[in-house]
Amino acid sequence: MVALALVLSLTACASLPEQARHDLPGTTLPDLVSCAGQPSERMRVGPDDWVLSWGANASTPSISGSVPLFADLVKPTVSASASMQCRMSARIQSGRVVSIHYVGTSSLIFGAHAACSALVRDCLLHPDHTTLPADYDAGRYLSKANP
Repeated sequence: MVALALVLSLTACASLPEQARHDLPGTTLPDLVSCAGQPSERMRVGPDDWVLSWGANASTPSISGSVPLFADLVKPTVSASASMQCRMSARIQSGRVVSIHYVGTSSLIFGAHAACSALVRDCLLHPDHTTLPADYDAGRYLSKANP
């Protein structure tokens, strides 16, 4: 029963990454970092143009049980579990998200990019609304080394 609840909750989460692809463009860099966390990688691709990347893993608990065959003469044990990985990239121009992209394993059970749900859930459910000053320079913050 717990496994079924987990499967259903992860299936519902599969739509969050697609919603984020639609809703997060326009979000400020400070708001994105506040909800998704510090990116694991960043690359400058233009004077005021950056690509930031985050990674996430999701796994389900193992489910196992016996399946009686031939009037209980043979009882093979069957087990199943799932593990997924996601890499999310956000393109940042002039201090704002312009696009979101995902790379990773997809699952017929959980849906494409379900592992990315953890990265965007808070951004969608509890967004911040920071107003950037006119002279905001994302590169000033992104080009600094990680603490």
